[in-house]
Amino acid sequence: MKVNLLKILLRLAAIFYLVGSVVHFFGLTLFPFYDGKLFSPYHDSMISMFCLFLSLLLVTVAKDPFKYKAVLKVIIVGFILISLFSLLIIFRIDFAVLGAPDKKMETITEGIVGLLYSVGLIYCIKD
Repeated sequence: MKVNLLKILLRLAAIFYLVGSVVHFFGLTLFPFYDGKLFSPYHDSMISMFCLFLSLLLVTVAKDPFKYKAVLKVIIVGFILISLFSLLIIFRIDFAVLGAPDKKMETITEGIVGLLYSVGLIYCIKD
């Protein structure tokens, strides 16, 4: 059962990051509090490429998570670090000065959801 849940979690994340790739590339949004003033064609294109790569990696690992267990562990550590970074970035960036004060809540949401997702992955790989 945990293996099936793990595969589902990996595929859901792959879909999320695939959609995120398209969203960032075209300057669209997934969040209701998106502010188009923060769209940067160069940076959002870079994010788009990373999201596409991550999506492909997640799909590959989802096919046989235990064959790619070492990669899966790196993915989990990566999600934890990225989530913590999302939470810490709110102390570094003044979103109000950027003209997008609602971005702070989006950043907090991304961090918390990422940590919860990481916990789910950890649960699935523990015996």
